[in-house]
Amino acid sequence: MQTQTIITIVFWALTAGFLAITYLHGFQKIFATKQKVQMFNKLGYSIPAMRFIGIVEVVGASFILFPQTRLFVLPIYAILLCGAVYTHVTKDDKKEAIGPVIAGTWLAVILVINIWM
Repeated sequence: MQTQTIITIVFWALTAGFLAITYLHGFQKIFATKQKVQMFNKLGYSIPAMRFIGIVEVVGASFILFPQTRLFVLPIYAILLCGAVYTHVTKDDKKEAIGPVIAGTWLAVILVINIWM
């Protein structure tokens, strides 16, 4: 198999995994599942703010699928993820900050592969 083919397969596998997780968490926020509502209440955020973040996550994840919009949405995700890390660290919920850190790293790898392709 050629190197470019392998890179493309890795890119789409990473992207699919990122999308699955992002859609899961985004839709949980949009539909205000009990777990997400409790978490956002604990962190001091309102339900409308939670739903807005969920919509941004789901729409942003959809834009990652298209090369024309991919680089546009990555800074938006960077802001969301930095906000999530900041919130968890400042609200004394440090162990939960690892999720956004992993997501940001995952997204950075997708970006690097995207530029490389």
